[in-house]
Amino acid sequence: MNIVIYSPNFYPMTGGLEHAVLDLAGEFSRQGQVVTVITHTPATESDNFPFQVLRNPRFWHQIGIMRRTDLVLQFNVSLKGILPWFFSRKPLVVSHQTPYREDIRGRIKTWIANHVAILNIGCSNYMSRRFRRSVTIPNPYNHELFGVRTPWERRARDLIFVGRLVSDKGADLILQALALLRKKGMEPGLSIVGSGPEAPKLKRLVQQYALDRQVTFPGLKKGPDLVEAINLHRIMVVPSVWEEPFGIVALEGLACGCIVIGSNGGGLPEAMGGFGMTFPNRDVAALAACLESVLKEPGRFLPQGDLLALHLERHQRSKTARQYLKVLGQCIREQNGFK
Repeated sequence: MNIVIYSPNFYPMTGGLEHAVLDLAGEFSRQGQVVTVITHTPATESDNFPFQVLRNPRFWHQIGIMRRTDLVLQFNVSLKGILPWFFSRKPLVVSHQTPYREDIRGRIKTWIANHVAILNIGCSNYMSRRFRRSVTIPNPYNHELFGVRTPWERRARDLIFVGRLVSDKGADLILQALALLRKKGMEPGLSIVGSGPEAPKLKRLVQQYALDRQVTFPGLKKGPDLVEAINLHRIMVVPSVWEEPFGIVALEGLACGCIVIGSNGGGLPEAMGGFGMTFPNRDVAALAACLESVLKEPGRFLPQGDLLALHLERHQRSKTARQYLKVLGQCIREQNGFK
């Protein structure tokens, strides 16, 4: 197949969507497909991928590329990307990675998904049930990178948060929960790994709650450095305030042998696969209770055994890519009159 992936956000941006596009484009190519990624994200270095990347191509160039393809796969409906697609007259499939707002733009995007796209792919059941003609294909994680490097019993640190330091991710909730635990004489350590506009606020909260000895800010980490950091910790906390569409970081934490505690809204529990503990979004007291339970009796929550291995295997990049290629191939055959 010849596939155009249209994603305004792409590497070197970091986030669940950007990682999903990068991983799937690479796997499509490794599995013999011709892939072109069209994006509006500028490069910070020379692209070195097994597929072509067009960054901010001219409008007519986009049309020409799309006309020569078998199918256009958009990651989230892009109103800017719909116009060149319209002139291409090629099948449109949308992979939905984020819920749309309830404003006019969001309603237009939902209408396009339900009345224009020939198939919608949700990264979780939480996402796919929002659209007609939809299937669920969960996002992959990099199983070749993320894994257990340090045995759990030899890990010296307690809690880790990994993510963008923005209000939606809820890192401040962990600090509030730690303040509650201090009143019970519990002082677990926490590493907040990431960067973002909320960093100054979080550091002020550390001072406000007198958590200086417990909380550190190692900054943004990627690749092997991130894997090493996660492997230093016993428990990963994913306290998202909003309803996460999926939650690749939870898979990465599980793969690295952490007990994962996450909020129970959206698709995050699907990524967690029934392992660890969940709590209601925004509920600081419930989060503190989860932390207390896991810190006191970690053996009850350690993610071990064949069930975890099966869960992680389902989210390997090669497996996810094959699921995508199966449904994309079926879409092309149906458009050409074959079933």
